[in-house]
Amino acid sequence: MIEKDKILSLEFYNYKGIFSGSLKGMRYRIEKIKKEDETDKFLVSVWDEPYSFDATPEEKIVQKEIVFSEEGRGEVVKWLNQYYLENYK
Repeated sequence: MIEKDKILSLEFYNYKGIFSGSLKGMRYRIEKIKKEDETDKFLVSVWDEPYSFDATPEEKIVQKEIVFSEEGRGEVVKWLNQYYLENYK
């Protein structure tokens, strides 16, 4: 399972960092986006291995927006683990 300390700190994302990883057949990507109303969100993307994000057709990528905060960082991990259990386990 994915642990909170593995997805890096908020500062990483504040400097436009994009984090990607995989878990037994599931690939994921986490980035910070700014919405039209100027709120910051995590954009979490999930798709099947073995392809990279750029090589995966858009319709095969599942995305979720989560509030950009320390609490939201925990929600990212929770959602990724739940998605894995529901779709890959």
